[in-house]
Amino acid sequence: MEATSDREPPRTQLARSQATRDRVLDAAVACIADAGFQPSNLVRIAERAGMTTGAIQHQFGDKASLLAAVVERGFERLVESLARLPAGSERLEDRVAVVVRTLWEGYDASSTRASLEILLAMRADETFRSRSLEFLASVRERIDRLWMGTFWELDVERSRHVEAQRLVFTTLNGLAVERLLVPGMPDPTPNLDRLAEGVVTIVREE
Repeated sequence: MEATSDREPPRTQLARSQATRDRVLDAAVACIADAGFQPSNLVRIAERAGMTTGAIQHQFGDKASLLAAVVERGFERLVESLARLPAGSERLEDRVAVVVRTLWEGYDASSTRASLEILLAMRADETFRSRSLEFLASVRERIDRLWMGTFWELDVERSRHVEAQRLVFTTLNGLAVERLLVPGMPDPTPNLDRLAEGVVTIVREE
């Protein structure tokens, strides 16, 4: 007769570990949303997650690694929201409007706002900055592929797609930082509408 083992199957262990990581990341995002970056230390995050700081360090190592994981998950979710968009044959204006709105919803999510706050606060930490820049470069590459898949039929130079993407991200970055810093920020819808119009002007076939 084969001996039985009380150990969990590897898949179950992995799922439990991921659930724990998600709980900590959710707690970190909530702490930053409520109190800002500086007060959100490991002790406060651990209390929010219902865990010990030792358990968090076991999962992530130091606070910088935890913060990097928050940033990475926040932007992963933004990319996933764009990846779910259908690449249909709607009018160019409609497709651009959907892409702009979807990206803004991703930027305005609590996980992305926390990520932006972390990036601003940690920009002087060279190790963190290097890791984040490398990750964000990969995010931009993936968004570029999704963008080209959405607008694949446009017979315009590649440089115009690059120009349009730059307009989108500089505008959304500015709106997102304003959301962080300005209480009672005005409704950004008019800005988003003008942004969509600008993108259409850039990529429309001549």
